[in-house]
Amino acid sequence: MRVKTVQINWHDKLPIFSVDFDHNYVNSSGGWRFATGGGDNNVRLWRLRTPSEREREPKQPAVEFLASLNRHTAPVNVVRFSPCSSKLASAGDDGVIIIWRQQQTTEETSRAPPATMEGVLEDDGFVEPEVWRPAAMLRGSLADICDLAWSPDGNFLVSASVDNTARIWDAREARCLQVLADHSHYVQGVVWDPLGEFIATQSSDRSLRVYRWVAPRDPREIKSGTEVVSLFASHYSMPLAGPEQKGDEDKEEENALADGMEGVELQSTEVLGDVPMEEAAASALPVTTDIVTAPTTTNRSQRLFHDDNLASFFRRPSISPDGRLLAAAAGVQRDRSARNTSYIWARDALQAPPVLSLAGHAKPVVATRWAPCRFAAIKHTDAPTAWLADDTDTRMMLAVASQSSVAIYDTSMGAGAIGLMSGLHYAAITDLAWTRDGSHMILTSIDGFASIVSIDQPSAAIDIPTPLADVPGCTSGTTDHNRESLSDGAMSTQTQHHATSANNKGRKRLAPTLISQL
Repeated sequence: MRVKTVQINWHDKLPIFSVDFDHNYVNSSGGWRFATGGGDNNVRLWRLRTPSEREREPKQPAVEFLASLNRHTAPVNVVRFSPCSSKLASAGDDGVIIIWRQQQTTEETSRAPPATMEGVLEDDGFVEPEVWRPAAMLRGSLADICDLAWSPDGNFLVSASVDNTARIWDAREARCLQVLADHSHYVQGVVWDPLGEFIATQSSDRSLRVYRWVAPRDPREIKSGTEVVSLFASHYSMPLAGPEQKGDEDKEEENALADGMEGVELQSTEVLGDVPMEEAAASALPVTTDIVTAPTTTNRSQRLFHDDNLASFFRRPSISPDGRLLAAAAGVQRDRSARNTSYIWARDALQAPPVLSLAGHAKPVVATRWAPCRFAAIKHTDAPTAWLADDTDTRMMLAVASQSSVAIYDTSMGAGAIGLMSGLHYAAITDLAWTRDGSHMILTSIDGFASIVSIDQPSAAIDIPTPLADVPGCTSGTTDHNRESLSDGAMSTQTQHHATSANNKGRKRLAPTLISQL
């Protein structure tokens, strides 16, 4: 693994808040196209050169500038490419979502006079290699937008805003379908399930909420005013294991358990919505009926996430490319002391406590990102316990970004990080993104620079095309995703509820590994 901070003028020396790769990019020169959004109110497009290009021209920057998109009137907080096409969505402090589409240029257009090349010519006469124009503008958010996520078919968007709401949008008709007003503070991160069934939101009210899609997949069949998602589960806290004595901080934690949540029953996992048990069983997503109540003298609980004092614009969750694991940001694990962590939930246990804790980060986790592909498994004679015990043929990779470092995890290598990158930037990290084949990763920072990570994968990448290709607007291939139960396949956390019950006897459990020990 090699990492380098690229010293170029990304966004006029202003912060870079977001980055994303275009996984549908095809170019005769090869390489990978990606977008960045920054504090200069612009979206900029770049091409990451191939390793062979970088070797032939070592004095040239590793990236090539392609275009600058400048319709936003305030800093751009998030950029996301559609999973089904090269459409790009961007949003920021102006509260507007812009969907961009590339215009195909011809030789005549490239030689056109400046009067017909508005927005393409720079002050020094440089002609941008690509031309992008707004295809739609989605208005309706009442405040800054922090995060965006596309549906796997490319027909819908979900946005996170500091007006305490998340909104579901019809990207084709540029209309808001539903406003999710369940959070009591800023919504700072959203993610859409690659299988199209769930949406997860994270907020500075210290909660993670999961919604279930209940509307038709075809946007043409959704009537105005129809509820498209319903609240499936909310996570605030979980049981705190261990016999240690309560300190002042513990008591303060318990006293603050209900802050901002009047009328909400205190429990580790809140099962919400009216999902019939028969329907849940039929969908192979069993509803957990064991709900952990508020802490008592014998059953204490801990908050799962940082509160609104966390100095970060973002809490970006992500879901694995096969849809089986959800990684959350801004986690706090309380055992002997508070530790920054990223909690992992299994798909068939989204209403239960997390199954894994990736603790040990020096600073709070602000973003998580799975590589968009799987990899062929690596056979080890003394291999540690895999995250998914029922999947021994493939593995997945997860990058967890704290404010000061990025740790990389392999689902076949236990709970310990296989790589750690720190000291790359002078200010907090804001976002990260993977190339389609998992060979490169880019991370961005408030200091105005971005770092490129090159990873020598020991096994081949296996594409996971979107499973909703039969829905209008999606052009990618299909795949048969494994949706069997994960309750037995996923590893248990050190603080898993009922960890010593009879159901868990005889299982091999692996405690989270501190990254600082690597």
